[in-house]
Amino acid sequence: MKTLLIAAAAVALALPASALARPHPDYQGDRERYERDHRGDHHRGKGYDKRHPHGMPPGQAKTRWNRGDHVPRAYVTEPSHHIREPAQYRLRQPPPGYQWVRVNNDVYLAQTQTGLIADLVLGLFN
Repeated sequence: MKTLLIAAAAVALALPASALARPHPDYQGDRERYERDHRGDHHRGKGYDKRHPHGMPPGQAKTRWNRGDHVPRAYVTEPSHHIREPAQYRLRQPPPGYQWVRVNNDVYLAQTQTGLIADLVLGLFN
């Protein structure tokens, strides 16, 4: 009886481990693809993830800047980011050479040539 209980306990402990060892059904028989898709990028350094949620390379994933920083040039050159009627949002008219640009929920007054931030309103579109 004791032997039967020990054997049953051994089988019960071994079954969950064998279930974890099997690859996902999507990768059945394709171990190389499974390893490629689940390979860690820890060897590339802290903070590196080629599948960044915003699709931006490391260093450009920052979405909030301060006065004196520069927004990426695409924001000041691409009209889809411009605030066309600043008064509608209670923003002052930008001086010549500056443009109000929207980045996510924030608005920046940026120099059109360099992207230098002169003023900002965080969370305007929350």
